[in-house]
Amino acid sequence: MLIVINATSAEWSSSKTENLPLCTAQNEQHFPVLVTDGQGGAIVAWSDARHANRDIFAQRISATGNIRWEANGIPICDLPSSQSWPLIASDGEGGAILVWGDTRHGNQDSYAQRIDANGNKLWNPEGIAVCTHPTLQDDLNVIADGKGGVIVVWEDWRNGNQDIYAQRIDSTGKPLWETNGVPVYSGDGDQYDPVLIADGQGGAIFAWWDISTPDWNIFAQRLSADGSPMWNSVGDAENSPVSVCTAAGNQGAPVVVNDANGGAFFVWSDYRNDPNFYTTAQLYAQRISAEGDALWVKDGIPVCELHANQQQPYCVPDGSGGVIVVWWDERNIFADIYAQRINGNGEILWNDENAQFQKGGMPVCTGAGVQRLPQIVPIVETGETIVYWLDYREDFGDSTEDAIYAQRLDVDGKPLWEINGIPVCHAPKEQITPQAAPTDDGAAIVVWSDARGQDYDIYIQRVP
Repeated sequence: MLIVINATSAEWSSSKTENLPLCTAQNEQHFPVLVTDGQGGAIVAWSDARHANRDIFAQRISATGNIRWEANGIPICDLPSSQSWPLIASDGEGGAILVWGDTRHGNQDSYAQRIDANGNKLWNPEGIAVCTHPTLQDDLNVIADGKGGVIVVWEDWRNGNQDIYAQRIDSTGKPLWETNGVPVYSGDGDQYDPVLIADGQGGAIFAWWDISTPDWNIFAQRLSADGSPMWNSVGDAENSPVSVCTAAGNQGAPVVVNDANGGAFFVWSDYRNDPNFYTTAQLYAQRISAEGDALWVKDGIPVCELHANQQQPYCVPDGSGGVIVVWWDERNIFADIYAQRINGNGEILWNDENAQFQKGGMPVCTGAGVQRLPQIVPIVETGETIVYWLDYREDFGDSTEDAIYAQRLDVDGKPLWEINGIPVCHAPKEQITPQAAPTDDGAAIVVWSDARGQDYDIYIQRVP
């Protein structure tokens, strides 16, 4: 059945205290995610409590800020059971594939749905099962497989401890790997926070942090298009993952991006130089080839050599075979936002000429208060980037007045907008969990959950 499209007349707001409301339905809406629609706009999905449980809703917005589907969004899954927050990937044809955790059978399983550019469901109306094994699946992550489908990864308890499993779904909604997924790694101990990127061949490269040894370490594996392991550590058992970092101390929270040559860059929080216990993390990075070989020094190179607490790294390819990293940094007591660019040889490219410490990254925002959760949107045509983050410069007393700010960096890491960024939103009350996608003309579309009304709603803004 085709959805009747009633496009709502609207446009992008020029007011950073008004913005554009995407969903103001009753009860709370949280955890918005988005992908570009291929026409300068975006498809957005979120977790929605309008029916007194957690459902998945979605909306499409045009390049000019017009709401394309029904007011307050269309239901993707609104069964009586609860659905966790959604994940989203482009289907490569102007639509999107959504993945979520689902309790329709009691324990949390995982389901998926594909919608086209008009919001029509293309798979089973209630979604197709990604994994319905009777044990818990949690901490889902998803990427487009480059062939019209998706690859999903999650933490899985079927073996009595927490392992990493994955499934590939094609464009028709058919699972391509073993029912309920194949193990990315199912060894001793527990594995956490799986991340992945497409390998360009229909498979994926995965990373996670592992507590099978006394320390937390970072490991990686590549699965082929048919779900078979492709990497193996020299001298270890068959199908064992490759080590990204097994340095002394603890390592966690990895992120991974493509290196434009079939391999990947990995960045993580590293406590090898922590004088106490979990007080000072540095960021380290490693590049691993398409064959699973580490290309930089063993256990990685420091992204920032300054011994200050650095957290929440977010990375994108720089378009020239390197990587750009952004993070929050407590070198000046309160967390600020810094960025660094590293080329394919592991050489640091950005240095702040005004800083005493020359390998400490480029300042993106060192304004008043605390800045958190930095993320990046790459501008492919120019090599520039738009960085956005949660900003608490307006906090006072017992009130939390966080806002969303953004900055544009040129290819040398220098800011192109106002020092310390421009506001995306500084409306009253909280703005949380921002996510962004690039437009076709060098801008970004940012979406977030916003408490300015009676409860949390979804707002959206084009930047600039």
